[in-house]
Amino acid sequence: MDEIKNIINDLAINALETSIKIAAVAVVSDSGNLVIQTENWDLNNQTNIILNVIKGERSFVLSNVKYSVVESTSEGIVGTSESGMGHILLVPFQGGVLVSYALPQADLFKALSFLKTFAIKMNGKV
Repeated sequence: MDEIKNIINDLAINALETSIKIAAVAVVSDSGNLVIQTENWDLNNQTNIILNVIKGERSFVLSNVKYSVVESTSEGIVGTSESGMGHILLVPFQGGVLVSYALPQADLFKALSFLKTFAIKMNGKV
């Protein structure tokens, strides 16, 4: 758990330093457990929604905001808010998924690539 926490802390610092425009992060295990989340986000009781998106769901509601999947690639999945409230980025890794809230003005492909580098570090650690 400390190793995951350190990776998330590094992610937060790097995102701020490089202006990636990621506002919140969480890690959900393949079994649906909320492993860690930043203090500014509460995904308790919402992990099944995230796992359903990984399994192919094309629209979802997270924290009372509706999102539609606009991109699904090997890098990850992008859900964009229909009301302009930002984006949910999902980057699967071995054992779980890195979940992120990106601000509306974020460069999504840059953010996905950035998140992927941290997701790889978590392979097999959840």
